[in-house]
Amino acid sequence: MTEALSNTADSELVARLDAFDAASVLAAKYYPEDEVRALEVLRDKARSRLRHGTTLTVVAIAGATGSGKSSIVNRLAGTELTASSVRRPTTSATHAVVWGNEDAGPLLDWLEVTHRYRVETSPQVVDDGSAESPSLDGLVLLDLPDHDSTAVEHRIEVDRLVELVDVLVWVTDPQKYADAALHLGYIQPLANHAGILRFVLNQVDRLDDGGAAVANDFARLVAEDGIAGAEVLAVSALTGAGFDQLHGVLSEAIAARNAALVRVDADLAEAGNTLQISGSFGDPSGKQREVLVAGLAEAAGSEAAADVAQRHHVRQGSLTMGWPFTRFARRLARKPLADLPGPGRTGAAEPRADLALRDYAEAVAGDADRPWPSAVRNAAFSERDELLDDLRRSVGRETVKAGAKPRWWTLIAWLQRVLAITAVVGLAWLVGVAILGGFFQFDTGPLLPPTPEAEWMPLPSALLIGGAVLGLLISLLMRLPLSVGAARRGRTARKAIEKQVEEHAQTRVVAPVLVVSADRDTMAGLR
Repeated sequence: MTEALSNTADSELVARLDAFDAASVLAAKYYPEDEVRALEVLRDKARSRLRHGTTLTVVAIAGATGSGKSSIVNRLAGTELTASSVRRPTTSATHAVVWGNEDAGPLLDWLEVTHRYRVETSPQVVDDGSAESPSLDGLVLLDLPDHDSTAVEHRIEVDRLVELVDVLVWVTDPQKYADAALHLGYIQPLANHAGILRFVLNQVDRLDDGGAAVANDFARLVAEDGIAGAEVLAVSALTGAGFDQLHGVLSEAIAARNAALVRVDADLAEAGNTLQISGSFGDPSGKQREVLVAGLAEAAGSEAAADVAQRHHVRQGSLTMGWPFTRFARRLARKPLADLPGPGRTGAAEPRADLALRDYAEAVAGDADRPWPSAVRNAAFSERDELLDDLRRSVGRETVKAGAKPRWWTLIAWLQRVLAITAVVGLAWLVGVAILGGFFQFDTGPLLPPTPEAEWMPLPSALLIGGAVLGLLISLLMRLPLSVGAARRGRTARKAIEKQVEEHAQTRVVAPVLVVSADRDTMAGLR
């Protein structure tokens, strides 16, 4: 906040404006562009008004055609400054009347009001001439065009200045006090600005009871508009009746030197309502996160991946430690890795992941008002494609890793090779003996030495049968430890996948949602 501003506004409002700046920056990330722009316009207006100080109080006299606005201004000024009429609109442009010697030029330049008058000393206007009216020094009184004028530029001028002035005095008469254009077009939209509104019923000299009944009915209508307890001043610009009360209301606003602050404070409060920081969020890192991880793990297919890892482990073990001459049957079978689950591999995986993300977003958003549910959902889905890629890679990587060969497999594989070679040697020996002795009818001699005998059979037969039987037996015996290892590998794969899912969920989903939650908490603290 600038030094000039801090010299004119109290520290609490300065702090609120600074906080509002920060909230506007965050709001730009989540709220519609038109709403954010409206907040920025309000912020700029508030700062501009406060930079002009609070020694001058800007009061606008607004009303319908023939309500007597200009007549009231003239009586307050004690002279005929602006033309007045009860039959037709005579105020085609805003006129400003300044009381006192304070330089109102920069403030009126900001208000874009070019018709200016000065009252050097406050008039002494009283009903009975027995008492002096309070001083109006420091008052900048604006006589606005008629809000019901048929000229569009007049209504635009009224709407523009209604947003800028410190105090707004609505003047009406016994014929138009219930006009819908006044109540629907101005009073109801300003219901949150009750502190800056004043209500005047003019021309009460035409009423027998001094306007009491009509003033009470006007107050009732204002209460229905959302401003309870509003006081309606019954005055007559013609006779001066009620002008002592009107002087008192104006001088009170001037003496307090805080009308601008009240207006800015009301604007900020209304803007705060626009930000809609209500309801409560769930904890993005709490139970909702656990449910999210479980849902994503299901989408990734951690259980199915564990089964694939088990079968892959068994296949790898069988190919490594199985009887070499029967491995071809295992190679011809369908590869377990062809059944890998996960996004992009199974049809239900992506919808299940999307469901987990939606459920998580809804749980975190809780009963918060808009735009936070959509902000949380957008954050949860902001890295959806990357998340699905991560899940797919994690399933494949961890499932394949689960098939890593233990070192003892190598020993068994070498033993199987030795037994296979032994069987082949025995078979070749028997074939050679059969060919030379049987087909060629060679006698035992140098070309056909005697076949060694084992205790129970010829040595070639022992080599063939022993190598084959032992090899097949080892293949059968390896099924039990291979099954146990496969189960362990499956559990390891499932846990590894779930851990990966948890990490990806934290990075791709929870972290973006935590940013939204932190921004919302920050905005709630700034309001």
